[in-house]
Amino acid sequence: MNGLLIILVIIALGAGLALIYFSCTSKLSQFKDRMVKAEEIIEENLEKKQKVIVNINGIIQKITSKKEYLKEYISTDDMIISNIEKDLKLDEAIKLINELSSDYDELNKDTEFNKAIKNLREIDETLTSAKNLFNQNALKSNTLLKNIPYNIIGKISKHKPRSYYNTNKTDDGEF
Repeated sequence: MNGLLIILVIIALGAGLALIYFSCTSKLSQFKDRMVKAEEIIEENLEKKQKVIVNINGIIQKITSKKEYLKEYISTDDMIISNIEKDLKLDEAIKLINELSSDYDELNKDTEFNKAIKNLREIDETLTSAKNLFNQNALKSNTLLKNIPYNIIGKISKHKPRSYYNTNKTDDGEF
């Protein structure tokens, strides 16, 4: 009789631990899936943003007759960098574009340049929304991973804390 009771307790404990494990991994996976979807949107729009910046670089070269203003910012394809790093790099390019548009009135009068700037604004709105979605889910996931039992189960199921995207634009980064 004692042996049967011990076996039932072990089975109940095992079932309880399995229930906790699957419940926690399910919750962590929900946040991870949302972050993956947000990152897909971010990556797609970073590519669009980079193409527009390449286009703007051509316009700047035509108008200023100076080459290579944005060279270091537009050639990220051959580099292996994260989306967060690419986003920061492209934001630096936008700061430079803003400085150049202040220095060269001809740029602000150029129709192609203005269309490209408008396109950048639209892309940036989408990026900001996707980055906010990513950050919200990363915050929730990271918070869970700091608490028991999520920290233990997170290690077992290889869920790691995630970095956040910068969503705060400075005056220099505005269009």
